[in-house]
Amino acid sequence: MAPILVSPALLTAQSPQPGDRSAASRISSEITSPEVLAERIDRILADPALARAHVGLTVQVAETGEVLYTRNGEKRFTPASNVKLITGAVGLTVLGPEYRWKTQLVADGPIEQGTLEGNLWIVGGGDPALERDELRSWVKHLRMAGIQRIRGDVIGDDRRFSEPQWGRGWMWDDLYTGWSAGVSGLQLAPNTIGAAIISGVDLGDSTRLVLRSDGPPLPIRNRVLTGAPGSEVRLQFVPPAAGGDVELRGWVPLDPDSVRLYLATSHPTLYLLDWVEHLLYVGDILVEGEIRRARHDEILTERYWSHETLSGPFSTLLGDMLKPSDNQMAETILRTIGIEQGGEGSPEAGLAVVESTLADWGIEPGAMELSDGSGLSRYNEVTPNAIARMLRAVWHHPDFETFFRGLPVAGVDGTMRSRLVATPAFDNAHAKTGSMSGVRAVSGYLLDGSGETLLFSLLLNGYDTPGSVAVALEDLLIEQVALYRRPIEPGWPELRPVP
Repeated sequence: MAPILVSPALLTAQSPQPGDRSAASRISSEITSPEVLAERIDRILADPALARAHVGLTVQVAETGEVLYTRNGEKRFTPASNVKLITGAVGLTVLGPEYRWKTQLVADGPIEQGTLEGNLWIVGGGDPALERDELRSWVKHLRMAGIQRIRGDVIGDDRRFSEPQWGRGWMWDDLYTGWSAGVSGLQLAPNTIGAAIISGVDLGDSTRLVLRSDGPPLPIRNRVLTGAPGSEVRLQFVPPAAGGDVELRGWVPLDPDSVRLYLATSHPTLYLLDWVEHLLYVGDILVEGEIRRARHDEILTERYWSHETLSGPFSTLLGDMLKPSDNQMAETILRTIGIEQGGEGSPEAGLAVVESTLADWGIEPGAMELSDGSGLSRYNEVTPNAIARMLRAVWHHPDFETFFRGLPVAGVDGTMRSRLVATPAFDNAHAKTGSMSGVRAVSGYLLDGSGETLLFSLLLNGYDTPGSVAVALEDLLIEQVALYRRPIEPGWPELRPVP
């Protein structure tokens, strides 16, 4: 049987427009039995582009649990951001859709004649959606309380979560990139800074690193040089020596257009406090003491005045995490699970709750070995069958609609917005993607042609083709699953429509 080759034309041709189902029908035809589905999938997986890759795929009927296809279903794979499916599902179960994070401003002394005779505490609850506008509103509330001067310190209490700010197994040379920004009990969203590198006028010239976001400077020393026109962008972060700055090395091509970057802050709490210091100064509130993090043994004992800021509900933030694949939110959810049910705001406590919940869902130990909540760690390993079992457990969950709405939708939004246009999976497949070097993953739900809910988990490791080829193969496989249609026979269980 000849393999289905992924031609360059497939990767470069203009995509059909949403709703153009005729284009989809010209590409593939309806599949009417599990045997034909398996034949189609096997042909795609025989493509030479996957010769060195490890592939795992499970397709299952949500209503009945029937497995329509499986390959390497019990083998473990690195799942990348498919870990967020697990974090989100367990978070929804443990925290509930109405859970909100809380941040408090607290004055520990009296307010007399415009002066706070004590410290101003900022007590963090780990809110992953705390924005700069909310910090600006704090200044207004302080002035409304009559505070024009703070005799003591401004103390950022981020101790709800434990250190370190990063997950176990994160790549050291990624820790300064925006997608690897750390988490803290007191943090801004996003905890990243937009920047740009502008090339010099001649080959070998120094470049300029310009911040595109307001706020304090970053401890980064720019050592990037100007490369030849049309050359690749090559950048590397070098960790600082003791007390030094991070160095950014490499080159960018000689080009009038700048190279845009998103950089991680040095520490989430310190970055937020830098913003607070700036806003208090602009708001004409004098701080006589320090602006600092809370010390390990420091205790807030008196509350003369307070103001509370609440996040949106978990049901909303779940989509904010899943659709764009927000690592900071995922890690925050994991630590919040730990503090709320395990009594400790650490990844370890959160993962213990995750493991217990997965066991309740019938997922055996060893089928999922997790080290973080976002999927950035290469220590994470899961099996396609375990992901499928989790998806089916969530399908029976009372808050399934919340989970389902939070997933990226093929051809519509999130990390799936440009995929599977003009196929039966368009505006149908709700799935979480995952990617890192040599790793692709996509798992979720769709309706087949007969109205059944199918769930699938596709994990791809160790491929050596361009990422665009891997994505094209993923989409071909999902399209075949969406083309499946089994005639409904008398006595077939009543189908539950996907919301």
